[in-house]
Amino acid sequence: MAKRQSDEVTLRRGEKVRRRGFPWWIILLGLIVLIGAGAAYIFQGRIREEIKPRATLPPTLAAPVDGGATGVLYQTAFDDPASTTVWETFDDGRIAATLKDGMLVVSVNALTDTGTWSGLNYTVQDFALDVDATKIAGPDDNGIIVVFRLTDKENYNRFDVSSDGYYALSVARGGVRRTVSEFNASPAILQGDGLNHLRIVAVGDTFTFEVNGTRLPLCWSADPAIQPLWDPANPNQCLGGTLSDSWQNADLPQGKIGLGAQGIPGLNGEPATATIAFDNVVIKAPDAP
Repeated sequence: MAKRQSDEVTLRRGEKVRRRGFPWWIILLGLIVLIGAGAAYIFQGRIREEIKPRATLPPTLAAPVDGGATGVLYQTAFDDPASTTVWETFDDGRIAATLKDGMLVVSVNALTDTGTWSGLNYTVQDFALDVDATKIAGPDDNGIIVVFRLTDKENYNRFDVSSDGYYALSVARGGVRRTVSEFNASPAILQGDGLNHLRIVAVGDTFTFEVNGTRLPLCWSADPAIQPLWDPANPNQCLGGTLSDSWQNADLPQGKIGLGAQGIPGLNGEPATATIAFDNVVIKAPDAP
């Protein structure tokens, strides 16, 4: 086979050399990459939020346990092992929740303000919760805690009663804690070691709170940026907000219920200690008799 000949390519004198054009597409590509990187940086928080795994709630309490005659969704006196396994128990030496002597006992022994609770591993939507709570150790300056519509550790509603006769309402949203209604004194709350019967009713986005059969008023604002205060000269007056016997909030349509304790350090450096015992938990449909 003949060897293939190739044409000789030469530049003749007098011809202009055709220069290669500047590769502008490289600059355009670089700009696109820079813009994309900037947008990713700006929106990375939102992207992480969207792909973050969502909390999985436990099974829902929906059907009455007795076929509907009393509307009871769940109840326990903490003396039946079958009804107590659904409560979270733990003890790390600083906070604890244990089942003892037919009660759920939640305790705190810490150096700083510390609260904890035991969650009931059921999801509840509308409900009427009744529970007995007694301080069995620690100072009266404490917190008897009921959390409700709890979806995870960063999102919940919280009702506090103290053994020195005060109550308050707060929330956590996205890990940020906010007071809804400041602590206010109520003669309905039995102080010291007295047993207090707590009742919370949730219907849709409306909530009411009772202690020993007395509905407690709240001083709150629908604007989260406003923190109203109780009038120091008249504890029945609300300054900068609405005085109401109910609270409306639609952020959390369902969630768990938890019972707990809050310890507060003493003025002289005493540790934050509190031990609260809970008993006779009954959760009903809110329209139950």
